[in-house]
Amino acid sequence: MEDYTLADARSTLIALQDLAPDGLRLPLSEDDLAAVQAAGVEVKSHVQGLLDFPTEIDGVPAYWCWQVGEGDIAWWHPRDTGFAGRRPIEAWRR
Repeated sequence: MEDYTLADARSTLIALQDLAPDGLRLPLSEDDLAAVQAAGVEVKSHVQGLLDFPTEIDGVPAYWCWQVGEGDIAWWHPRDTGFAGRRPIEAWRR
């Protein structure tokens, strides 16, 4: 599993939205799941459209987190907290 910078995660998401056979709509199709997984992105829920991009933030193993319907990747969470531990990227950057 390769770590993504935030810029890489965002560009990968844009590419997936353009190239995924069904456009990353809910629920994620088997074809979309295959495209996402081939990009090294983890699918946490195909029903909710939760995608996690592996990274490391301030020395902590983490994920950039995106959910279908969100305009951009605006959240992150430590790998051991899951969706409930989502934190806004903007708060981390301050």
